[in-house]
Order: sequence, then C-alpha cells, then structure tokens
Amino acid sequence: MIRRLVVLLMVSALPMSIGWAQGVAVNSVQFSPDGLQIVSAATDNSIRISDVSTGALIRSFRGHDDYVVYVAWSPDGAKLASASYDGSVRIWDVDTGDVLHELRGHAGTLFYAAFSPDSQTLASAATEGELLLWDVATGQRLKTLTAHEEVTASVKFSPDGRYLLSAGRGQLLRLWSADTATPVAVWTPPGQTFTTGVFSPDGQRIAGGGSSGTLHVFDTSSGDSVAEFATNVFINSLVFAGGGSLLASVHGDGMLRAWDITDAELVYRVQADPDIAFFVAASPDGMLLVTAGQDTRIRLWEAKTGKLLRTID
Repeated sequence: MIRRLVVLLMVSALPMSIGWAQGVAVNSVQFSPDGLQIVSAATDNSIRISDVSTGALIRSFRGHDDYVVYVAWSPDGAKLASASYDGSVRIWDVDTGDVLHELRGHAGTLFYAAFSPDSQTLASAATEGELLLWDVATGQRLKTLTAHEEVTASVKFSPDGRYLLSAGRGQLLRLWSADTATPVAVWTPPGQTFTTGVFSPDGQRIAGGGSSGTLHVFDTSSGDSVAEFATNVFINSLVFAGGGSLLASVHGDGMLRAWDITDAELVYRVQADPDIAFFVAASPDGMLLVTAGQDTRIRLWEAKTGKLLRTID
C-alpha cells in the first residue's frame, strides 16, 4: 500500500513553493469552512494551514510520529482532526496549534476522520473494520461500530448529521443512523471493493468507488441506482462539485475525471498527476477542485470545465 501525504494548497497569482522536502507525497487537502484557507497533511508527519489568496503559511502543526494520512476541518472552523499511521487521531485548536485530545482505540491502521456538521462528534475509520465515534469536547469514545470486514477505508457524516456513510472491504457501502449506530442501508455492487464514499451537498445522493474503477451513485432515500460510470482504473478519492451536479474522481493512473450526474456522461478527463493522484476536494461553493498526488504538487482546477488554474510546487 502506498503511503499517501497531504500537501497544503496555497492559491496565488503565480506558482510558489510551500516548502515540502523532495520525496514528500501529498495525501489529502481540505478547504476551511469559509474557503479562505487550506489545510494539508504529509508524510513528513506535519499539518499545515495556508492562506488561499496569498499562499502565506499561517501555521504548522507537529506531534504525530508517522505519516499523517488525513486531515479534517471542523465545520465551525475551530478545530482540526488528523489521522496518522502512528495509531492516533489528534484534535487540534486551529488558532493556537495546541493538541486538545489524542485519541487511541483502533487496533488497525488509521485511514480517515470526519466531523459531524455540528462539530461535536468525530468519526474515525481504520483497517480493523471498526468505526469509532468520539466526543470532540472531552475526547471520550462514544460508540464503536463494526462496519466492514478488515478495512473501513472512509467515513462521512451526511449534511444534516443524521447518517454516517462508511466505505470498505466486502463490496460494501453502508449507511448508518448516527443516533443509534445501527445500519439502515447497504449497497453491494458485484466486483467492487469500496475505498471511498461521499454524500452530495443536499444529502439526497450517495456516491462510492474503489478497486473496480466504477463509480456508483445511489438515491439516499430509496437506495436506487441513479448513475454508474466505468473507468477500469482504481478510484482513490471522489467529491461532488458544481452544486452537486458533478462528481469528480481521481485515480491510480493520475487522472482527474468529472461526470455529469444528470446526463450520465463524462465531462472531462485531465492529468492531475504524472503518476498517482491521491485526493480531490471541492471548495465550499463547489466551483473549484484541488488535487494532490505522488509528485508532491497540488493543482487547482475549475470544477465545471477542468481548466487548470494553477500548479503549486
């Protein structure tokens, strides 16, 4: 398994360096809730926040003893959560850089962390297949969900906070009640091992992808299939963009692909990384995409057209 890294996106008029050492890979990037800053996490074990308009480094966070594979920004803007190969999830104060809680409880390798929409609960996912829910204020474990066989690769809260979506081994996308921690729906397309799953901005649709290279879109309420897009290339990450009308994905061949959900067709296909593209995220308004990959560069794209706006070293 390739160890992914997150690089900090800094948007400016010209390309600029963000100071990553040679050989550091980019695992994931996220916009702040107001869209003014970007947070990144990396294989040099660091987390960084940068100003979107100037590219200036605002703050860096250190404390993990191994690669930071994922970072999430709380919807209220006050906290970060980072998942690391050192076996911990850490909750950070954005303003001070202090570690508020160090959470341990997974037996496997951590992959993912996600805040609830009210910023009060954190969900974490790891290779042993469990989902753990944590109280953000106290750091106490609230619930344990046995989600998947061996691996739970990702977890997301629905926009209204009522549900959790987990993706993992066993050909499963599973929808959970956030209140009762019980499964309410499951999707098992044949031949698919899911590595990622997301909600649309209005929560009415669910999308997932993984090893088969096929993206599946489902209606959240009915469970019916809405669309299916075949690429035959491993899907590492996906996100809804353009107000929910587009589904963007990045793949093991380094490509960024965007699909029109209504017309069920490919809108564009562009090279996001010369080797492997690891992550794609959308700006809060859905108009921009940012991709990160193995070549340590991050790229900013116009979501609806696939136009490359900037490459940042």
